[in-house]
Amino acid sequence: KPIDFVPAYVFELVDRPGRPLIGVEEFVEGVFIKHNNNVGGIMTAGGDSERATPNAFSHFTWEASAHTLLVCDIQGVNDRYTDPQIHTASGKGFGRGNL
Repeated sequence: KPIDFVPAYVFELVDRPGRPLIGVEEFVEGVFIKHNNNVGGIMTAGGDSERATPNAFSHFTWEASAHTLLVCDIQGVNDRYTDPQIHTASGKGFGRGNL
């Protein structure tokens, strides 16, 4: 089943003091659901059993990377996801969320 990630952008606000950076994503219409989190939790939507696709995708990333990477914190509308976190077996790279 195909999935998609919303493109993310970083903008520098050059007219503001300190030229801060902000993260921006397009608005995704629909019911936003968090499917899994950054520490291994699998969420449920309104008491229904969890959907298989988001968690199967996380598992696939672990297997396809020979157990070196895991994409988690899967959330979004249907199978259009946003703001994932990448964990590595070494714990290095991909920011502070890489636990």
